[in-house]
Amino acid sequence: MLSLETMRERLQSAVSVNRYIHTLGVVEESQKLAEVFGTPQDREKVYVAALIHDCAKEYPEQLRARLCREYKVRVDEIMAEVPDLIHPFLGAEIAKREYLIQDEAILNAIRYHTTGRANMSFLEKIIYIADYIEPNRKAFAGLEEAKRLAYLDLDMVMACILRQTLDYVAQRGRRLHPLSQEALDYYKNC
Repeated sequence: MLSLETMRERLQSAVSVNRYIHTLGVVEESQKLAEVFGTPQDREKVYVAALIHDCAKEYPEQLRARLCREYKVRVDEIMAEVPDLIHPFLGAEIAKREYLIQDEAILNAIRYHTTGRANMSFLEKIIYIADYIEPNRKAFAGLEEAKRLAYLDLDMVMACILRQTLDYVAQRGRRLHPLSQEALDYYKNC
């Protein structure tokens, strides 16, 4: 794995100023959540996953398509309809190849930070939640509730965020990704 300083420099040169500000917000929020719910050993993994989570978010369409083919990132039918769902899966591959991250826990936190999935690890939940509630997000319906719940119970806020995501997707006439549906089914019963 590259040094944290090298990762920060590489990421900062690869994303827009706004994306980097968002990323720093996710790093900040994830560290706070890890302090409340985790152990000191969790902090570096949380930091790295938060820092790199959106490394492929702003790739141009042609580059994204080429890298998905080259790195064998499976683009399912819903991802093809909503290309924004591709970046976490491609991002995990970029993290592995360009940032030299081999830790599967970190790669999975990057991979599932947008769709979620059933029975997420501690690290996966922290990145998913921090991405949603980071302090630089513009206000939207449900954000304050998610922020309030985040520091009470991780599984409860997962269910809350996933319900909000379902509502958002339905309002736009889209289909929820199967991984998100599995996550919703799992966390609504926690």
